[in-house]
Amino acid sequence: MVNKLRKIGKLLLCMLCMLFLTGCGKDEALDAYQQDMETFFEHMAQFDENINAIDVSQEDYVAQLLSYLDALDAEVAWMAELEVPEQFSAVDNLADEASENMRQAVSYFHMAYEAEEFMPNYEEAAREYYKRANLRIQYIIMLLHGEIPEGDNITYTEEDNSIFGGGYLNKTEEESEDGTQSGEDADSESGAE
Repeated sequence: MVNKLRKIGKLLLCMLCMLFLTGCGKDEALDAYQQDMETFFEHMAQFDENINAIDVSQEDYVAQLLSYLDALDAEVAWMAELEVPEQFSAVDNLADEASENMRQAVSYFHMAYEAEEFMPNYEEAAREYYKRANLRIQYIIMLLHGEIPEGDNITYTEEDNSIFGGGYLNKTEEESEDGTQSGEDADSESGAE
């Protein structure tokens, strides 16, 4: 009888340890992601402040701007590489799209300002990609706060009966996989306007 109780006790202890370790792993991953995202948003606010504080009367203001934009691009790329917990899987594609759009924006800003003569069409393209990146970041913020983005051209689809796990935002018909305007083939891709 004592042996049976010991075996049951060991089995219960083993099961409790497994349950504890399994639960901690998920919570730790979620906590780490939340901390990383808080850091990301703090850095984004700092970049915004620094870019807005650039004195355009200074001779090197373009170099300052491009330097901040390069750092911003690296920060968004870092965010896109984070391991997204299952609870927020809808964020994963949005983060990748935000990073790709930011990369394009910064590339066009460089082309616009580093050419021998200022190229306004490149700056216009840069601003468009920049807006797209920021829109996706806003959607990420909403999803992380438990809100579902709404708008004329976005729909949210839930899968696996969970509000965020497996969900995704659908692109509009006008937007292709790379974030540029196109035709009907963009319907089935995940993402946002």
